[in-house]
Amino acid sequence: MNFFITATDTDVGKTFVTAALLSAINQNGQRAIALKPVQTGCENTPNGKLVAPDVQQYRSVVAENDIPPCYAFRLPASPHYAAQLENQVIEIPKILSYIKQQSSDYDVTLIEGAGGIFVPLNQKETMLDLMIQCHYSVILVCPNILGVINSVLMSIETLHNHGLSIAALVLNFDDENDEIFCCNREYLQQHTDIPLITLPRFASADIQQAVPYLQKQLSHLFRQPENQWDTDFDRQHLWHPYTNALNPLPTYPVVSASNYHIYTTSGRLIDGMSSWWCAAQGYNNQALNQAAIKQLHQFSHIMFAGLTHQPAIELGKKLLQLLPDFSRVFYSDSGSVAVEVALKLALQYQQKIAVQKTKILTVLGGYHGDTLGAMSVCDPVDGMHFLFNGVLAQHIFAPRPTCRFDQEFDETCLAEIEQLFAQHQEEIAAVIIEPIVQGAGGMWFYHPKYLQHLRKLCNQYNALLIFDEIATGFGRTGKLFAYQHADVVPDIICVGKALTAGYMTLAATICQEHIAEVISQDNGVFMHGPTFMANPLACAVAAKNIELLQQGNWQQQVQRIENIMQAHLAPCKRLPETQDVRVLGAIGVVELKESVDIQTIQAFFVEKGVWIRPFGRLIYLMPPFIIADEDLIYLCQTIFQAISYQKYRRKSC
Repeated sequence: MNFFITATDTDVGKTFVTAALLSAINQNGQRAIALKPVQTGCENTPNGKLVAPDVQQYRSVVAENDIPPCYAFRLPASPHYAAQLENQVIEIPKILSYIKQQSSDYDVTLIEGAGGIFVPLNQKETMLDLMIQCHYSVILVCPNILGVINSVLMSIETLHNHGLSIAALVLNFDDENDEIFCCNREYLQQHTDIPLITLPRFASADIQQAVPYLQKQLSHLFRQPENQWDTDFDRQHLWHPYTNALNPLPTYPVVSASNYHIYTTSGRLIDGMSSWWCAAQGYNNQALNQAAIKQLHQFSHIMFAGLTHQPAIELGKKLLQLLPDFSRVFYSDSGSVAVEVALKLALQYQQKIAVQKTKILTVLGGYHGDTLGAMSVCDPVDGMHFLFNGVLAQHIFAPRPTCRFDQEFDETCLAEIEQLFAQHQEEIAAVIIEPIVQGAGGMWFYHPKYLQHLRKLCNQYNALLIFDEIATGFGRTGKLFAYQHADVVPDIICVGKALTAGYMTLAATICQEHIAEVISQDNGVFMHGPTFMANPLACAVAAKNIELLQQGNWQQQVQRIENIMQAHLAPCKRLPETQDVRVLGAIGVVELKESVDIQTIQAFFVEKGVWIRPFGRLIYLMPPFIIADEDLIYLCQTIFQAISYQKYRRKSC
C-alpha cells in the first residue's frame, strides 16, 4: 500500500498533508515512511550539511523518519534548474532505487512530489514521469480557493489519462462557513467519484490537529487492500502464449513501462524484445499517447463498410508515401490476418484471370502467423504449427535460403526452388516469404540476391510475389523495409507489429494497382472484411508513429544498435555452447547448440534486470530504437553471462 502525494500547484500544504498522513497511519498501527526524493530550498547548517525542511516536518511527527532526499539543492526553484546550477542531473532510475531501498521494511510508503504534476526534473522528464514509473495511487492536494475547480479537474484528467489511479482528493484550507468554499466542495463531490477529504486551515505547527480528520475521512486507505496481483487466478485461468495450461511458465506482473524500461512489481527491466518486436519507439511516448487520447475523445471505433474517417485516410497516405510502388491499402487487425488477406488476394486474382492456380510456394524456416491460412505457409516440419499439418491446406515448400546475408551469394541455393517452379508452374498462385530475415522460424538472415532471383521466377511463371514484412518493416533491418536491401518490389506486402509502435493491434496488406484492377473486373469485390478493420484509434497512433519515424533519426539509431551488438555479442562466439552469432540492423542473435530451459534462463534474466525472451536454441535481441548505449551493452553482456553458466541450459535438445 503506497501513495504518491502531489498537488495542483506549489505551496498548497502538500508537506503538511504528507506529515499528517504519516502520523495517522502510524497511529493506526501500521509502519509508514514518508520520503521526498527531490527537494529544493535546502538550508545549510553550521557544520555545512544540507537540511531538507520537509523532511524535518516528517521527523516532527515520527522521530525515526529522518531520511535525507535522494536529491537536495539549495536554490528554492524548479528541480531541473536547481540541479543545473549545481552541475547535477536528476535521474529517475536513481530515484526509484532510492525509494525501493528506503521503503523495503515498511507497510506503507508515502512519496511527496516536488511542486505540481508537470514540474520538470530534467530536460526531458517531469514529476509526472516519476509518478508513472512509481505507479503508486495518487493523493491530490489542492487549496480550496477561487479557481480550484478548474485546476482540480484538469489535474484529474491528466492523471487518469496517464493510467494513474487517484485514491483521494484533499481539499486543504477549507472553511465550512464560507459560501464560495462550500460551492467548490459541493461541485467537486458531484462531478468526481474520488473520495474528497476536507482539512480546515491548521497552523503548520499543528500537524497533529489534522490527524483525526484524516483518520476519519481516509479510513478506507488504512485497510489493507485486496491483492492487486492475483497471480493464482492468472496461473489457473489465463492461458498465455505457447504455454502449458496446467503447468504454465511463471509470469512477471507489470505495473508500468516507460521509454525502454518495463517496471514489474519486483523492479525495473531493460527491454530487449520491444514487446515481440513492435515497440520500436519504446513505451509511453507522449506524442503517441496524445494521438490516442485525441482520437479517443472523438470516437474510438466505427465500422469501415460504407464509412470512412480521417485517421484511415491519413495513415493510408503516409504508407503509400513510404511505399511509392504500391497503390492500395487493405487494413486488418493483426499480422496473421494481413497474411490471410494477402493469400486470398493472390488466389482471387488468379481466379479472375481464369487460371486455376491454388497453391502457395514458400520456403522452410518461415513463420507467417497463427491463423489457419497463415499456418499453412509456416514451416511444416520444424515450425511451431506442425501439429496441424493434417488439417491445413497443403502448399509447396522449398529449402530455406542457405546463402548468408554476410557472405558471397551462391546461385546453387536456387536450384531446388527453380525445379519446384518448373514442376508446379500450373499450380503456383503466389510465393510468400519474409524478406532477408526469417523471424520466429529461426532468426536467419539470407542474401538479398535470393529475392532478386525470386522476383524473376515469379515473373517467368506468372506467380504473384508476397513479402511478409510484419516483423521487419519500419526500420528494423537498417532499411525502412527489408526488401529494399534487394532493390526488388513485390506485388503484395504485409506490414504490422511496429506499425503502431506496439500501442494496439493493426496491420495492413498493401498491393500494386494491377491486383486491384483484376479483382475488381466485372464489378468484382474482394471477399474479406474484419470487424475492426481500420480501427480509428489504431490508425491515429500509426499515422503519428510514421510521422515520428520520418522526422526522427531511426537510421542512425539502428546503425548505432547494430555496431554495439556486433561488438558486444561477438564474445559469445568463443563459448563452446554457441553455434553462431549474427547481427543485422537492430536484430542480434546468438544461436546455441542446444535448446535453453526457458523458465530458468528467464528467471536469470529478470534477476539481472533485463527482459529477454529466448526460444528454442536462440537468444536474441530486438531492442527499442531509443535504447541507451550502456543499457544495450549490458543486455549483450548478460546474454554472455547466461550462456556461460551451464545450469541455465538444457542438458539435451
